[in-house]
Parts: sequence; C-alpha cells; structure tokens
Amino acid sequence: MGLPKYYLSVGDSRLYEYPLRRLGPLYDRQIIVENKGLIEAGDEQGRLVVRDIIANMGPLGGIYSGLKSSDALLNMVVGADMPFVSAALAQAMGERALMQDLDILVPDIDGLLEPLFSVYSSRVAVVAGRLLTSGICGVRALFQNESLRVGFVDRTYCEHYDECLLSFFNVNTPDDLVLAQQIMQARDKSAQEERVCG
Repeated sequence: MGLPKYYLSVGDSRLYEYPLRRLGPLYDRQIIVENKGLIEAGDEQGRLVVRDIIANMGPLGGIYSGLKSSDALLNMVVGADMPFVSAALAQAMGERALMQDLDILVPDIDGLLEPLFSVYSSRVAVVAGRLLTSGICGVRALFQNESLRVGFVDRTYCEHYDECLLSFFNVNTPDDLVLAQQIMQARDKSAQEERVCG
C-alpha cells in the first residue's frame, strides 16, 4: 500500500476503527497490536494499545502479543484491515468455541483458512511463544499443533451469519481500498433507502 494501513481511511474513519466499532459491543476490552506508535488508546474505555513482544514476526507475532496482553479465556482476533466484519458471526463462533472447549476456531472457506477472523484461547499464547522463539512465524503452525484443540467452521456455517462473507474482505491493495469505499457507499445508500421506505 506504500504506507501503514493505520493511516488509511474508508468513508469518514480510519480503516482499523471499523472492526473495533462492529465488534466492540460484544466485548469488554479491545486490544490493538500496533508497532509504529500511530495509535493511542486515548479516552476510549476498554481499549488497550500494545506493541509486539517479539518484533517483525507477522500475524503470529501479533496474535501472540494480543493474547499475552489479554486476561480473557477466549479472544476474537481480527485483522485491522477488515472493515466489514460480522458481529453475528463473531458471536456465534465465540459461543461455539466455548461450548466445544476449543483452543482455536477458524473459518475454512473452501480450503482457504481465515486466521485473522478466528477465536483463540489464552492457552494458545504458550504455543505461539514457543513457535516464535524457534523462528516459526506462520499462523498455520498453530493449527497443526497437537496440544491445541482446533475446530473449523465452513462456508455454509459462515454464510448463515454473513451471507456475502464480507467478514473476510481485507484491504491489501489500492484497488481493495477503492472497493471498500464502494461497498461502504452502497451500504449507506441502502440504509438510507430503508429508512425512507420503512
């Protein structure tokens, strides 16, 4: 993208604010893992900004740092560049992970895993720390670890809560950013039409 995604805006807000807003009502605390010093917790109650404990280890490093900073048994981990996450899907996944006593619950959409819209238990931090100190930074190594109870939800399950699977849309390119703006505008227009017609 040529600059940190935290600088990017969609509509009238920074990109990272959207998942926080959409999922915020579900959780008592929001932990943002960020290494550039671009975000401050400010006056937002229940919001904590932390830096990676082990730097430059990609998403696994971020997951590890977030889990180490959390006192919750289960944690919903979401990418900061995912503006259309579904609170209904996140809540359903959390309930399923709790009911099945899982350490990880990850969407598997036709073979494509979505580790940055997944539930992780506090127990995952120990395994993630060991992987990182051994130089492994791929999140998939967590899913293959025999000491963790890992579950998956498929396309049909996810579509029940998020029909268009927009929870998994992330902004990686300038074209993605343009598309996100268009989706946001279309949603705003639809919401306005519903208010007028309703």
